[in-house]
Parts: sequence; C-alpha cells; structure tokens
Amino acid sequence: MAHISLDSLIHLGPESDFETLDLTPPLEQGDRLILRAEALRECSRIAFSKIAYIMPQTQYAAFAEIVGDPASDLGERFVAASLLENALIAAKGALPICQDTGTALVYGWRGDHIHIEGEADLEELLAGGASEAYAREKLRNSQMGPLNMTEERNTRDNLPAGIQIRSLRGDELRLVFVAKGGGSTSRTSLTMESPAILRKERLDEVLRARIGALGPSGCPPYAIAVVLGGTTPSQTLYAAELAALGLLDALPESASGDGRPVRDRAWEVRILEMARESGPGAQWGGSYMAISARAIRLSRHAANLPLAVAVSCAANRHVAVCVDRRGWRIQRLPPPDQKLEEAVGEVIRQASSSAPSVETSQASRAWLEQLRTCAAGSMVLLSGPVLLARDAAHARLLKTLEAEKKLPDWFIGLPVFYAGPTEAKEGHATGSFGPTTASRMDSYLEPFMGAGASLVTIAKGSRGEEARKAIARHHGVYLAAIGGAAALNAQEHIRSLSTIQFEDLGMEAVRIAVLERMPLIVAIDSKGRDIYRA
Repeated sequence: MAHISLDSLIHLGPESDFETLDLTPPLEQGDRLILRAEALRECSRIAFSKIAYIMPQTQYAAFAEIVGDPASDLGERFVAASLLENALIAAKGALPICQDTGTALVYGWRGDHIHIEGEADLEELLAGGASEAYAREKLRNSQMGPLNMTEERNTRDNLPAGIQIRSLRGDELRLVFVAKGGGSTSRTSLTMESPAILRKERLDEVLRARIGALGPSGCPPYAIAVVLGGTTPSQTLYAAELAALGLLDALPESASGDGRPVRDRAWEVRILEMARESGPGAQWGGSYMAISARAIRLSRHAANLPLAVAVSCAANRHVAVCVDRRGWRIQRLPPPDQKLEEAVGEVIRQASSSAPSVETSQASRAWLEQLRTCAAGSMVLLSGPVLLARDAAHARLLKTLEAEKKLPDWFIGLPVFYAGPTEAKEGHATGSFGPTTASRMDSYLEPFMGAGASLVTIAKGSRGEEARKAIARHHGVYLAAIGGAAALNAQEHIRSLSTIQFEDLGMEAVRIAVLERMPLIVAIDSKGRDIYRA
C-alpha cells in the first residue's frame, strides 16, 4: 500500500481564485525550476503586507450574515457590524485589521524540482520578506526572545517567523502566509484521549466541553477546527492549524481504512450547534461564537488518540501564493463590498443609541460612580483619558508595589486599558488600537485595586473567579471592548495617544490614550455580576 501524505491532500482553492503576481519569473533548466532569491523575499513581503489589511471574502460574508440575521442578538449584530466597518476602514491600507498583527507564519510545500538561485535558504528569504513587511507597514512587533528560562525581551523585528516547509514531488512551490494573533493561538488545545471516546455519545460529551471552553477571549466569531487522531501529537496540531484555514476542505468524507484522512461534515454541523449553545456568541452574547467548523479524522496508533482543537479568530488573515513553470500567482483578496456600509451603520446606530456617555477625568471620580451604577450587559460610550498597560508593565508595577508598598501616582485615578497599539503612521493619532485578553492580568487585580488602582479595567473576553471577586470586593467595573475592531477604534474613537512610562518595553510601554465615545459593554459590574457566567 502506498504511503498517504496529508500534505499531498492540501487544497488551496480553485485556480480561478488566483491572479498573476508580478515577480521575476522562474528560470527553467531541464527538469529543474530555478527561483530568484529576491522574488521569494518580495513574495513574502507582498503577502504579509496584503493580509495586514484584507481578509478572505468568506470572512466578510460571515459578518454580513450575522448583521442581516433578524433572529440574532442585537449585541452580536453590533459586534459583527463593527467588525465589518473595521474591515472597510482597514482595506484602505493605512490601519491594520487588528492591533495584534500577529506571528508571521508560512506553511509551504516544495516540489523536489524546485531550486533557488545560489542555493539560498528558502526559510531565510521568507523570514526576511516578513520582517520587511512589518517594518514598512509599521506593524506591531510582538515576538519575545528569551534571555534565559525566566527572562525575555522583544526581538523588535517580529522575528523569528514560524515557517514550515514540507517536501513533495513536482515542480511547484505552494506557500500559505498567515498572520496569527496571540488571542486565537491561545485557544489551541491538545489532549491525549482514550480510544474509549470513539462512541458518538462520549465524543459528543468531550467536544461539548472543549468547545464550551473556547470562550470569548480569542475574538469570535471563530472558524473552529477539530482533529481527532494522528500518528504523532505534532501531526494532529499541524492538521488543526491547516483545517482552521480551510486547507483540508477537499478531504474525502469517507475512506476504506487504508490510513487516508477524512472530513466529517455531520460532525461539523454538531460542532456548530455546540458553539451556538455555549453562550458567549460573537463576544457580547448571542449564538454566533463560530461561523464555520471543520472535523478531521486522521489515522493513529492503536494505543493513542490525540485530539486537537484550534480556531481562527475574527481577524482571519491568510493568503496563498503558487509558483511553477507558468510563473507566480497569488490568491485574490478583494476588499469588502462598500454597499454593506449603510446596513452596518444602521445596526451600529440602533445598538448604541441608548448607551450613556461617560467622560473620565483624573480631577474627579464622578465617572467612576457613574460606571458603578451600570448593570452587567449594558453598553457605555467612554470618552476621556485612559492608561494603556499590558503584561510587562503590570509585572514591573507589581515589583514596585512589593518593594515600595505603593503604586506610582500616575497609575492611580484612571481606567486601565489592556492594549498595545501598532505604531502610528503619518497623519494618524495612533496605529490600530484594540484590547488584549483580560484574564492574563487577573492575578494583578487584587493587589492593584487594594492600592487604589485598576478600579476600572478595559480588555476583551472573560475573566476568572479571582478577578470577579476582586472587582466585587472593591466595587470596580470591568468593561469589554470588541476584539478585532482595531482600525475602527483608531479612526473613530482615539483622540490622542502618547507614551508616559517604560518606553524600553516597546509595544508594551505605558501610554495614555484619550478616547472618543468608544463603545464598551459592562462585562462585570460593581456587584460582581458577570455577563460570561450563567
């Protein structure tokens, strides 16, 4: 029996979805195809630049479906409308789709007749193009390099990239470029299950728990991929990554037991049902936690059963490039239809029309008392100054509190927004601006609130019980912003942005931002009531 390679079954989409990419064509030398080193570097730069601003058309269609669904919750229609408005703004090419411009990933399949001039290293060329794209487009550098087991610093060029090149027979190089944000990556899980779960009822029970645990922190609506089986756990994770991007869509729906992988569409329907019933919806409640699902079954060792779950978030950014004897081709990424703008605007106006306006100030606590009267689930429009601080700044501030028994005065008296925007381009007050995951800062809340700071925090997703109790104890408020609407925030809701402390932390420096009617939902109110808990 012939070996069946998962990589040989990758499907990038129909030929009609591709257009010519204007790069130096390859050189034919007999059965060898020689690719120009500079063309490969430029291909990577173009791809990563493009996906910073434009997503596949299927993503826009999914948002539009939620907006147009009269049975959907108004809160999630507002989120979907905001994500569409965000896409329309980002497609202009100035403000990236999301402030988390992601880890640069490349999945590649290289034919054995493909060669590179000068025997240059393919991974190095692709990484160089990625680095150039991040520098030219002022995309956020999020990669942390280790100094030792417990210390690290920002690499400041968004490298290293995650590049996986597999070998196949033939004279074609196929590449898929992906910008993967930290929030969606953190939703990935891998477990080693007992083969006893290979019963419908038991598998249903296991998957319901896993889908329910995804939560809102990775910026739904998600594309969910479930992969069961695998010759190794690493193969299972690899298949889940590919499936979430739709690259395994052409797998057969059944097989003869010869080891060929299958795609089970009936289980995909069940997974979507599980997502609808899980609660968070498209971030602010409702039923659209997922917009698509993939269920992939792989072969396995008789004693092992890996199970991987992975997601692509609302900022689902990827594009495919191919080169063969016909030349270079890139997947078309048309911008969203401008005709959607009217429907989007109407939903945004309808949902926010009754939301109270709140203006922050260091000179008065009236805004805090106003927020304390707002019940969980209500929307507010927040204006005025807020502090921006993320993980590294919180860790440094905790050391200060432990050493000096107090926090700096500048950290007390304003809401703390967990955010790290992209660098501002000329003519803009800020780069793309959006929230990071709230739960990563949960352990800081009690000590900081006890010292009079962080009484109001702004982020995305749910918080743990430790944080909820601290908020209730100190009569604080947690406000959730929309994850994945960073271009919209930058254009419509940020008056100014300036760095005030810890500049050495790069994108994690402490800043002060002045907001302009930014829509936020009271996720945990001053009594500890939480929209993410039944």
